[in-house]
Amino acid sequence: MLALWAAATATPRAPPRASLQPSRGPGTHASHSWVPGHGACRPRPPARRLAVAAAAAATPTVAAAAGSEPAQPSLLQRIGTFLATNYLPCGLLTSVVLGWCLPAAGTAAAAAGAGPAATIGIFFISGLLLQRGESLAALRSTVAVAYGLTTVLLLTPLLALAIVRLPLQPPEVALGLAIFCCMPTTLSANVMLTTASGGNTAVALLLTIASNTLAVFTIPVMLSLVLGSAAGLTSFNAMELFRNLVTAVLLPLMAGAATQALVPGAQFWKRDHRKLLNYLSGACLCTVPWMQASKASAAGLPLSPGMVVSAAASAVGLHALLLAANLAVTRLVRFNGDPAQQLAIRKAVVLASSMKTIPVAVAVITQLSSVLGPGVGFAVLPCVLAHLLQTMLASALVGRWNRREAAGLPPLD
Repeated sequence: MLALWAAATATPRAPPRASLQPSRGPGTHASHSWVPGHGACRPRPPARRLAVAAAAAATPTVAAAAGSEPAQPSLLQRIGTFLATNYLPCGLLTSVVLGWCLPAAGTAAAAAGAGPAATIGIFFISGLLLQRGESLAALRSTVAVAYGLTTVLLLTPLLALAIVRLPLQPPEVALGLAIFCCMPTTLSANVMLTTASGGNTAVALLLTIASNTLAVFTIPVMLSLVLGSAAGLTSFNAMELFRNLVTAVLLPLMAGAATQALVPGAQFWKRDHRKLLNYLSGACLCTVPWMQASKASAAGLPLSPGMVVSAAASAVGLHALLLAANLAVTRLVRFNGDPAQQLAIRKAVVLASSMKTIPVAVAVITQLSSVLGPGVGFAVLPCVLAHLLQTMLASALVGRWNRREAAGLPPLD
């Protein structure tokens, strides 16, 4: 490969100047070609000699190319690549397991106030990473934005009224999944999946920013309906939750967005350190379920395999229902007159309207610790599982869309 690259990129040599008089060696018969404007013939090399020279020059190049096969990555390299790509799911699962098995460190961190600091860090980094300029291009897609915000903030939270009554044990598992239903769309997953599917990224970005901002105002209202209907949770204070969400979510988000807009060089710095910021945000996010699971374990609350399976099955059913409903309804909605834009916007709307964010969910559950008591750890568990499983299901769906599109079939049918 190196030889091929060198041959392709080398500067060609200038051909040697031919003599005006033909040179003829003994035993050879040189062919000649007439050059206009000259009174002599220029010698032409025999075809056999050219072929032999070309074959001799090509032989080492082909051999070098054949012997330079790329080395296969080792097992450790493959594991490292997998962990780097899936750091957040792996971190969330590890944090819950560590918190349950080794609760001392998690309870100490919670007592030291690490929870609020981690939540503020999550949303400050989220604001710093928001791509506001691209989202402004989606303001013309008013139907898509209206559909997405209505679905995410008003319609899907109504499912929580039914989910909170599911016969899951302990009841905090159903409550955690109901809280997850009231959340806005994901901060990054739906945008990445929209891009991977060829959807309208600008619409996905605008729905992400708008829903996470407006959710500070809608979550207290929706949770007052959900928790007010749950037995033993009538002490829920919607106004207190609103104030806490403004402090822990909205203000850090706005501070991060203002930093990238006002601080000189912040745009370039975040571009060059995006991966580091994503890792740091993921670490902050993982500390919250770690501390909540630690407190539940320290309180002696049992965690059974049946509880995990039932929570996972409920999470899969919830996300499958949201995907199916949004696919069916968006087929009837006209987002754009251009068929290609209609398809791209529909992909973005389906993904954004069917996914829920875990950072806001754990922030809300943290604020409800005084209401839920030690059972708050059980409420975090279904949120973690729902986040992991919705990402897996949505990724599989995007893969199916891409395969159908490559085969020339309607991707969303």
